[in-house]
Amino acid sequence: MRNGSPRALLPVDAYRSDEWFAAEQGRLFADRWSLVASEDELAGPGDYVTAIAGAAPLVVIRGSDGDLRAFHNICRHRGAVLLSGSGALGRGGTVDCFYHQWRYMMDGSLVVVPQRKEQFPQLDLTEWGLLPAAIATWEGMVFAHPDPASEPLAASLQGITEHLGSYRPGRLHQVVRTQIEARCNWKLFVENHIDVYHLWYLHADSLGDYDHRHFKHRFVGPNWVSYEALKPNRDLEHAALIKGTTPIRHLELADQIGLRAQLIFPNTMIATSSEFWATYVARPVAPDRTVIDLRIRAEPEADCDALEGALRSFIVEDIRACEAIQQAVGSPVFGVGPMAAEHERPIATFHEHILAAVGNQ
Repeated sequence: MRNGSPRALLPVDAYRSDEWFAAEQGRLFADRWSLVASEDELAGPGDYVTAIAGAAPLVVIRGSDGDLRAFHNICRHRGAVLLSGSGALGRGGTVDCFYHQWRYMMDGSLVVVPQRKEQFPQLDLTEWGLLPAAIATWEGMVFAHPDPASEPLAASLQGITEHLGSYRPGRLHQVVRTQIEARCNWKLFVENHIDVYHLWYLHADSLGDYDHRHFKHRFVGPNWVSYEALKPNRDLEHAALIKGTTPIRHLELADQIGLRAQLIFPNTMIATSSEFWATYVARPVAPDRTVIDLRIRAEPEADCDALEGALRSFIVEDIRACEAIQQAVGSPVFGVGPMAAEHERPIATFHEHILAAVGNQ
């Protein structure tokens, strides 16, 4: 395939079947780091966020000692999910199961079992604390992994850290966090993100000032990185995707006049401009349903409404295309035709990595 035209490698069932969806949850997402929070969402002791990694409910808690810890968000008694959403633990800083009131401390240790002496005379509290998960931070962002013995986060960021350019997202603030629903398979949204060909057409207005013909992109392992600059006859004023908001102050010229886009395989996407550094995670909900979890990092005084409006508009353009494909995948005549020799080659490479992780179902 490398020496010829790329071709789509995934079967139609990869976008519509429950079997494929279940295989991805068990073989792909259960063995990946997931972006779950910004560090400023976990500012003080007892602050927590919940997340789903594959089929595993997780919770991250800032302990009384200031350390972050990740656990499986499941009571060790009957398996009920303990916490939802995000926030701060109540008085005493404990995690209490609503079902039978088993109580855990912020470090995951089990401290209270009602009627323990009568009903659980042999129970050793030290053996029944919350099951740990892995936790790591990078540039102000918090990642979790269901397996406490997983490979380091750095291995999953292969190529990403080397292609940040002058961006230092850890020096920025998370100013927007929102979610957008999409009626499509999550892979269609990722494929759109790494599709260079559509930039001329779907984003003719929003990205018309950029030099797509000199769009630089490549895979580093399963991750994808890219950069494109303004057209030669455009000046810095044209680089402002969002008029009137505060530009990022620490950027060098290449990033003032250029855009970067990355993919942390399989579903964490990054997009940048001179005003923002954004992540949007395509979280699978069902074979034909996805939630786009958008987080925008910028200077603290940036216009949050303008940033959210611009990024939402851009993402909605992409969702429209993905939903149009999803509507067609059930047709008996659906198929993917010839693909652009270079501009759509990343999609075929993405398929290779999906098949390596999930296989054919």
